[in-house]
Amino acid sequence: MLLQIRHTALLLTILLCTGCHAHSQFDLTHRPHSESLPAPQTGPLAEANRELLAGHQGETGLYLLRDGLSAFVARVAMIEAARSSLDLQYYIFSSDVSGSLIISKLLEAADRGVRVRLLVDDIGTPIDNPQVSTLAQHPNIAIRIFNPVAGRAGFSRSLQLAFGFSRTNHRMHNKLMLADHSVLLTGGRNVADEYFSNTEVDFQDIDIIAMGDVVREGAASFDQYWNSPVSVPASDLLDADDSDLNLGELRAVLADLLHSQRDSEFALALADSMLGQAILSGEIPLAWGEAHFHADPPSKAYARDDTPEEDYLGNVLRNELDSSNGRAWLTSAYFIPGDKGVDYLASLVDRGIDVRILTNSLSTTDVAVVHSGYSRYRRPLLEQQIKLWELRSEAGQQQRIHWFKGSSRASLHAKTFVFDDDRTFIGSINLDGRSLIQNTEVGLLIHSAAINQQLSQVFEDWIQASSAWQLSLDDKGDLQWKAANGNQPIRIDHDPETSAWQRFKVWSLSLLPIESQI
Repeated sequence: MLLQIRHTALLLTILLCTGCHAHSQFDLTHRPHSESLPAPQTGPLAEANRELLAGHQGETGLYLLRDGLSAFVARVAMIEAARSSLDLQYYIFSSDVSGSLIISKLLEAADRGVRVRLLVDDIGTPIDNPQVSTLAQHPNIAIRIFNPVAGRAGFSRSLQLAFGFSRTNHRMHNKLMLADHSVLLTGGRNVADEYFSNTEVDFQDIDIIAMGDVVREGAASFDQYWNSPVSVPASDLLDADDSDLNLGELRAVLADLLHSQRDSEFALALADSMLGQAILSGEIPLAWGEAHFHADPPSKAYARDDTPEEDYLGNVLRNELDSSNGRAWLTSAYFIPGDKGVDYLASLVDRGIDVRILTNSLSTTDVAVVHSGYSRYRRPLLEQQIKLWELRSEAGQQQRIHWFKGSSRASLHAKTFVFDDDRTFIGSINLDGRSLIQNTEVGLLIHSAAINQQLSQVFEDWIQASSAWQLSLDDKGDLQWKAANGNQPIRIDHDPETSAWQRFKVWSLSLLPIESQI
């Protein structure tokens, strides 16, 4: 019995070391270094670039993507228009309808000679399907997994994740897409049905298209992540021989999927959209301004102790807040300010800045433990005259019903920031410890009065009484939620649209000392 225990302990020790140092198992010597390809001289995107950027030397052309369908159309249009290269970097890349449709379009692009690079996070997109390795056998497709553990599934993976927690706890939360070194798309959306209005859960989110010199900044960031020591080729993790399909058979499967979806509400709405044609024809109505792409260094995820905090993306937001003198309207799906954050936001109010915050309610959040961390700061925020709203579950229904027959439950996923009347930030970063300290993030800092005005209107739409609950304190200092159904005002003294059991669970979670991890 003692010998068995010793053998078990030895096995666990070996597995523990495997989990802690998984990234060192992979051979870096044969991993090809690659960089972004230059923009082609011909093709729809090259021609659109020349036409749209003519007369706007040094400026960035910008187009806001507010709804999920437009966000999906834009991605498909970029893929179909590409003639040279496509680079995609996502935390979540699902194998659902939206993800499979995009994969089929990427495969079509690769077949016509476009180089495709796809970088996904190992936790957000836990790839264990050998068909992924089959896809990567295409000479024009390369797939890499960021900061992976060796185990792809089951007990081995769980054990490696647990014992390698000090490394695997830091994830690549980035969202970025580049086409032909000519067009950049970034924002809050991953690749999955819920981000594109194709499920009962409808994420309220924002993306933005950019053309101009800022594309080079995004491409440089992508290259830095792609060539980092913890971006591991899918072929090092999966064996293509384990797949039942070869590339030809995979094409047939994806073609069948496209055929099966041809009459779906989503496909019909997609076909009716004019945005894709506008992108391809160079007729997309751009706003103009100055924009810069910002990203955490990839080493924040795997060598945080050696990465100076002044290089973190959060400092970009801090600098913009410090320089604001009129307003700071902050939208953050996950919002856990901490005591220091409350004090800092209060200092902005003391300077006369209009501080407004929109985040999820308990009924709309997709991560209850995050709400437990946020909920304890609601009263302190309101006591400091910080204006606070929480999204209602029926937000965005009228817009969605315009496309689809069914109803949905809204959930806030946007990470957008409006500064004064001239600056905005759109990206992947939430105002919580996980985004600011643990994960890597990206985003676009924009100096454009037009985009500022558009994003301000989005914020005002989201905080209408029909879409959000405004929080306040009553005469006794207790929380209350206010909204309206039509002309009928609503006032509630507990988290709306929730059960007593839900509220109890969140309260229980709030007692746990885990704020730094959420």
